[in-house]
Amino acid sequence: MQFPPEELETIRLLLRRPTPEDAEAAFEAYASDPKITHYLAWKAHTSPAQTREFFYQIVDAWDLRMGHRMWLIERKEDRAVLGAIGCTVTFHRVEVGFALGSRFWGQGYMPEALERVCEAAFEDPRIFRVQALCDEENAQSARVMQKVGMTCEGRLRRYGHHPNRSDTPRDCFIYSLVRGD
Repeated sequence: MQFPPEELETIRLLLRRPTPEDAEAAFEAYASDPKITHYLAWKAHTSPAQTREFFYQIVDAWDLRMGHRMWLIERKEDRAVLGAIGCTVTFHRVEVGFALGSRFWGQGYMPEALERVCEAAFEDPRIFRVQALCDEENAQSARVMQKVGMTCEGRLRRYGHHPNRSDTPRDCFIYSLVRGD
């Protein structure tokens, strides 16, 4: 398999390529939620139109098979959009980022989605490393990465831009899974 595929499945979730028509559901579920953007590199969206514009960029990335590609996280039982998980492939490594609507926290959805993305990455023989970053104060994201077996490799000083926290770069932790771990 060549990573990333356009769809991935878990027991409860479908991870799928978004379309501009998904913008309103995504806006309501997570993109407008200031609780989730607190530690992210983007601010909460103020309208479904803003989310739609972002999705046009994501559609282009999928069509061109380059850049950051994102999946919507959809619950299979009711087709509800819960959040998003995305990746950027650079040679032999994949960097992952994720966002989940706060009303879905604590139900195991994000570890389930992240674990499937990591498994799929290692199904591609070219991929040897999956990594993710989190703000030094983002204990929830750190816990998600730990739950899927990622190892904290250290602190990257003044590395992340998190405009909802600070106007200056913040320290981040880097976590990884490496083929053969």
